[in-house]
Amino acid sequence: MNILIIEDDPNKKKQLIDFLQDMMNIESIKCKSSYKSGLKEIVSNNYNLILLDMSMPTFDITAAESGGKPMPFAGKEILRQMKRRGIRIPTIVVTQFDKFGDFEKSLKLEELKEELKKEYTGIYIDTVYYNPASSGWRENLNAKLQIIKDVTND
Repeated sequence: MNILIIEDDPNKKKQLIDFLQDMMNIESIKCKSSYKSGLKEIVSNNYNLILLDMSMPTFDITAAESGGKPMPFAGKEILRQMKRRGIRIPTIVVTQFDKFGDFEKSLKLEELKEELKKEYTGIYIDTVYYNPASSGWRENLNAKLQIIKDVTND
C-alpha cells in the first residue's frame, strides 16, 4: 500500500507513520507539509490512501519561507480539488481541532464531517480526532483503515 500523509505537525506526522508501520503492509509512505505541496503530490502520483490534516499552511515552512497564509480549511480545499480533477483516492481526515474557521464562519468537527460526507462521497472516508495524550485516535483510525481494506478487497 502506498500512503500519502499531508500533515504540518512533526510530532503528529511521526505518530501517524509509526502507527501505520505497525498496523499495515506498507510499500511506501510519503509526507507533505502544506496545501500546495500536498495537492501537487496528489496530482503527480498515485496513492492507495491519503491521511489529510484539515488546517495547515499554504506553502511548506522552511528557513526562507514562512508558509504563507494559514488555511483553516486546507484539507477541505484539497478534497475539492481532488473531486474537480476526478481523483478518487480514499482519504481520511486526521485533525486535532474540534472547531474550524474564525469568529465569522466557524464549524464544529461534527458539522464539518457531515459536510464532507455529503460533498465528497467516494473520496472522503471519515474523520479521526487526534489527541496525542490518548490512544483513542489509534483505535478510531484502525477502524477506518479496516473499512478501506474491506472495500479494496471486494
